[in-house]
Amino acid sequence: MFIIILISPITIARAQFSFTLTVTTSKQYYYLGEIVEIYGNLTLDDAPVQNALVGLEVTDSKKSIIIRTLPTSPEPQQNWLIEVLSVIPCDENGNPKNSFSRGGLSFFNITIRNNDIEVRSVLITINIYDSSNAPIGLSTISGYISDNSTATVILSIAIPKTATLGTAQAYANVHSAAPKFGGKPYGPEKSGQFQIISSYVSKTTANLQNLKTLTINTNYTLNGNYTTTFKLPPTISAGTFKVYVSSMYLGYTALNYTTFYVKVPGDVNGDFKVDGIDLALLGAAWWASPIDPNWNPDCDFDQSGRVDGGDLALLGSYWGYKF
Repeated sequence: MFIIILISPITIARAQFSFTLTVTTSKQYYYLGEIVEIYGNLTLDDAPVQNALVGLEVTDSKKSIIIRTLPTSPEPQQNWLIEVLSVIPCDENGNPKNSFSRGGLSFFNITIRNNDIEVRSVLITINIYDSSNAPIGLSTISGYISDNSTATVILSIAIPKTATLGTAQAYANVHSAAPKFGGKPYGPEKSGQFQIISSYVSKTTANLQNLKTLTINTNYTLNGNYTTTFKLPPTISAGTFKVYVSSMYLGYTALNYTTFYVKVPGDVNGDFKVDGIDLALLGAAWWASPIDPNWNPDCDFDQSGRVDGGDLALLGSYWGYKF
């Protein structure tokens, strides 16, 4: 007698987690010189993710203007695969330097370390913001770093003649690739301070002792939220801007993007032109304040709370502008 035992296959279902990354801007339309706030939330099964990093990239129609790394908690601690050890303002030969002139070149010595046991491809970036918190330059380099090794690169950025004088910040990052292509941050960013000056300062007057290398204290809110702000510099053009974000946590990956628009004062209807239509809309809102029925906040270019001669003067200064 044979006993036949039938064994049904047992299917072990792996839990499917929802790893979500959101991104939002505080407004849809901005004028040149306004403050842009970008924020979002990183969650795993609707629970805020702490101790993680979000890669951020902002692009206009032609190029990237910002690449950063934002934390979801004040001081995220992990065994980072690759980390930025330091970023030091310097001359073209790597000698420390704490000031650069408007209209000239700035240089930054960036050191990274690969803590992994395999070769990794990297995108090293440096962003500089002037004292008004306006991003005024971005430089990148891609390549490979050997396992358990340290690498140093020197990147240069031209300082615009329109840059605000004073203390500026340089933000160094290392990603697997650009966030808009799905690249993820390997580790937290670091920053170095320097001065933007109007003319050359000799080494004898430069205060090299005040050079600093520090971990960024990026603005953040609790519950896994990330946020950053910057001022729109006068050197960019009106048009469409995209914000890309990326993150990786416990093997899960997330990508997202959003769009905002930049227009010049005088462009009431947001068509990136300043013409008779805008003048007519300004006329319809003339002398209005927020309590009036004909109030149009898009006509209050100087944000004085009233549509008046100051707004007309701004429209006139951009008359004929066309993106």
